[in-house]
Amino acid sequence: MLSKNRIKQINSLQIKKFRAEYGLFIAEGTKVVLELCRSNMRIKEIFAVPEWVSQYAEKFSNTAITTVTAEEVRKLSAMTTACSVVAEVYVPEQNKDFKIQKDKLYIALDSVRDPGNIGTILRIANWFGIDTVIASPDCVDQFNPKVVQASMGSAFRVNIQYLELPKIFSDAKNLGIEIYGTFLNGENIYKSTLSKGGIIVLGNEGHGILPETEKYITRRLNIPCGCNPELAPESLNVSSATAIVCNEFARRF
Repeated sequence: MLSKNRIKQINSLQIKKFRAEYGLFIAEGTKVVLELCRSNMRIKEIFAVPEWVSQYAEKFSNTAITTVTAEEVRKLSAMTTACSVVAEVYVPEQNKDFKIQKDKLYIALDSVRDPGNIGTILRIANWFGIDTVIASPDCVDQFNPKVVQASMGSAFRVNIQYLELPKIFSDAKNLGIEIYGTFLNGENIYKSTLSKGGIIVLGNEGHGILPETEKYITRRLNIPCGCNPELAPESLNVSSATAIVCNEFARRF
């Protein structure tokens, strides 16, 4: 049986400051926990019901596994649906020597604060082979439980570098790296010449790319609307726009 203090400590990992304090985050649900096997993440401990342990324990032969009741898992989990496993995982260290590279494609996030969007963007990046996302410091934490869940394991394979965007963009421009942003008044992405490498900038859910970031954009792209403008939504969801833009780069190269 888990102690109240142990349950409290694991629950605290739902909050950013405690993830930073303990250097741990939580992964929940069979699909997401199994994805840890396909990553370099280090698991501290797994808590699972007996049925889960009997079915999957052999995949985690070098990991501490504690068998718990369904009620105990419910207390550990932040999920609204029934969950049979929760893993406590070490937060990897951020690369402090990160430098932007020419001829490599990156996604940059400007004040994106919805965890579902961040998780979906990580999943999209993973799908299209983009291994590094650059994010402004006010973006949602990569290991927020909702980000981890929405990414369906891609949060374990795509690295987010939380950095001041102006400094990174200044370095990129000095290297001749194109910085792309999506705007209503941009050039039609389907007719544009795109480079193999570059930075795709995606903006805040409510305000788009912020003015202090916009001044660094070297290529303004537009995803054309296919319906009557009077009936069109104001904009695309940021993760939907990410998928369309990444697909267009992938299609060319």
